[in-house]
Amino acid sequence: MPMPSRVTSFRVELVAAGLLATAPAPALAQTVQLHEIEPRTFGYQLGDLIERHAEVSVPAGWRLDEASLPVPKPGFAIELREARWEKPPWWRPGGTFRLTLRYQVLGSPPAPQLLELPPVLLRFEGKRPQGVRLDGVPVMVSPLVPEPAPERRGFGALQPDLPAPLIPVQPLKARLAAEGLIAVLLLGGLALETWGWPGRRVERPFDQAWRTLRRLPDETSAAQWRQALAVLHQALNRSAGEVLFAPGLDEFLARKPAFAPLRPELERFFALSRRSFFAPGSEDIPDPGWLKGLCRRARALEREVR
Repeated sequence: MPMPSRVTSFRVELVAAGLLATAPAPALAQTVQLHEIEPRTFGYQLGDLIERHAEVSVPAGWRLDEASLPVPKPGFAIELREARWEKPPWWRPGGTFRLTLRYQVLGSPPAPQLLELPPVLLRFEGKRPQGVRLDGVPVMVSPLVPEPAPERRGFGALQPDLPAPLIPVQPLKARLAAEGLIAVLLLGGLALETWGWPGRRVERPFDQAWRTLRRLPDETSAAQWRQALAVLHQALNRSAGEVLFAPGLDEFLARKPAFAPLRPELERFFALSRRSFFAPGSEDIPDPGWLKGLCRRARALEREVR
């Protein structure tokens, strides 16, 4: 990549140099001016091309002395391959010319070496002789093949690969063990919640209801009666797997035909429940013994099914 452009210092060789230094502005406009784009100064190897570009503003009435252009010729480390002077369009009596110098690197030093592109002096003929100078440019040339590494142990050109570092797995093992233990405990808790302890008799809905209703006294208050009805409602809901009301009794008995002999009593139970909960003004309290008998018979049928 070319270095940033800058206006290089140029040296004008004039016969009357002292007069030009104090000349007025119109006289300065009649001088040849040089603008050079410096090439990259590093990263070259054998066979690479180096180009120098410059723009030369030549006033009308002056022309280049082509004998001052550098001539391509063989070199030792760097040689000039081409020198091209591009003129402006013919309709301009004066203007900006382009100078291109193309060099080629011919040497491959054993170590990085600083070489120099030679300076160039361009002469112009006109009312009075003038000249501009391109200063020499240093460039860094690198060897084509790097210097071989020493043959001492550990410094050879090729070295064996380092073994892959071992990842400490002990913390990972401990974490996996802890997570596995937590998973086992959670699964065990879920299994106990679903099936209970191994060998333990599964508590049936009407078994649980019977343990509560058998303690129901023969003389009960309205609140005790409604509580007893709620206990049997809960047993029926658990047995049906859903909240069971009177309209769903037929479907329940179709799925649980073992309870079919209890149809009349279950219909009466739902009627009593509806009257007790939704007709609170009624003081007619049925015999609690009948309710306990219904629960006992449902418990017996439930055991036969399971």
